[in-house]
Amino acid sequence: MIGYISGTVVHSDSTKSIILTAQGVGYEICTATPMVPNKDVALFISHIIRETSQDLYGFETADAKKFFEMLIDVNGIGPKSAFALISHLGIQQIISAITFENVDVLKSAPGVGKKSAEQIVLSLKDKVNKLDMGFSVQEKPVKAGAKVNKAAAVDAHLVKETLAACQGLGFKDQDVLPMIQKHLQAGAATRPEELVKMILMELR
Repeated sequence: MIGYISGTVVHSDSTKSIILTAQGVGYEICTATPMVPNKDVALFISHIIRETSQDLYGFETADAKKFFEMLIDVNGIGPKSAFALISHLGIQQIISAITFENVDVLKSAPGVGKKSAEQIVLSLKDKVNKLDMGFSVQEKPVKAGAKVNKAAAVDAHLVKETLAACQGLGFKDQDVLPMIQKHLQAGAATRPEELVKMILMELR
């Protein structure tokens, strides 16, 4: 199994890139965005082997590869759908959507329907809160002196109230969630009304 490739980009488009290694072998890899030709790159690889084909999916970090492989373990989610989710939404927004059971955000990705989105939430909700990948959610305040994950811990109730307020104003969750994450991790707000005000300033 191929797990990591480094080399020079010789061709790239919106879906795939060809990486030429120092050994003279060119690997065709599914990539989320076009890569710069003649640039040296290194990618973590998820090597998917099927009866009639083999595909390589490339990721900049080991965490992204790990999350992709979690997604394809979900019943009904294939590599193409999982990669479309990560490419379209980004890992942190997927984690946020799963945590708050926001099916609409997940099904906004190409090829992901309502049933698939619901299955992702059902299968991964308990797992994502245990991940150490930059955005965790806590249901209760952290006690004084307690150790906190290096990711910013987010009050789930605060996020839910902010999302509800923004929905009432006509904004989509997939547009609002990244802003909520950013402001909370920066420690810029502690109340829903503060978050909503900040988001409105960015969106209008």
